[in-house]
Order: sequence, then C-alpha cells, then structure tokens
Amino acid sequence: MKFAECKNHKESIGLLFWQSSMLWQRKIKQVLQAYNLTHTQFVILAVIEELSEQEICITQKKISDFSMIDVMTVSSTVRLLEKKGLICRMPHETDTRANSISNTEKGKNFLKKAVIEVEGIDKTFFFTSAEENTQFQQMLSQLLSKNLM
Repeated sequence: MKFAECKNHKESIGLLFWQSSMLWQRKIKQVLQAYNLTHTQFVILAVIEELSEQEICITQKKISDFSMIDVMTVSSTVRLLEKKGLICRMPHETDTRANSISNTEKGKNFLKKAVIEVEGIDKTFFFTSAEENTQFQQMLSQLLSKNLM
C-alpha cells in the first residue's frame, strides 16, 4: 500500500502473523472435526483440565481470563459442551451466581485423544528444532506480557 510504512505485504509483521495463525487454525480445525469439536471448544476443555490440575474452582470467568476468550463466547460454548456431555456444571461453593465447571470422563477422553493430534499439528507446523521453538515461545510470551499491561 502506498500509504503504509511497509513497502509490500511481505514486510507486514501483522499480516504475516495473521496468515500464519489462519493456516495453523485451519490445520487444527481439520483434526478436531473427527471429534466434532471446534477449536474454541477444544481450548475450553483444555483450559478446564489445566485449571483443575491446579486445584482451582473453575468458573466461566476463570476460563475466560485464562484463555482470553470473551465471556459471552465462553458462556455459549460451555452450554454446548454440557449438552454434548463433555463438561458438567455444579453450584459454586461460595458464589451463588457462579457454577463450578469440570470435564466429564467423556470430555477427558475426548481431550486426551484430541491433544495428541493437536500436538502433532504443532510439531509439524512450527519449527523443527527445539531451540527455534523455545525462542518462538519466548517471543510470544514477551508479546503477551507487553500487551497485557
């Protein structure tokens, strides 16, 4: 674009990040179809499992904060995952306005299988060397930290 700082689209870090992210998400979507899960549903199941391993009482707000998925999307996705029998909601011990959320055994089994395939995509999509992946992870962590402030 004549009015942009970049000489062409190949110099736009934002566009390159967008394109890479879209390709990666497309590959993830393909493997998750076998489980009848969307990427968002998969992430929420994984977040619930991660938070439960930390022995945290899991609420929709905590899922939203951890995943950075907006609260309304978490809410509608949690309802759908519950209908599918992959999660269950029970009244929160101290907050009467909230529910405590956990994966069901069916949800855990789906997640165990899906994680293997998603990690396989990550291994083939990202860098072949552990050093490059570590550097990339560090750079992404820096971007997150810088922009969460």
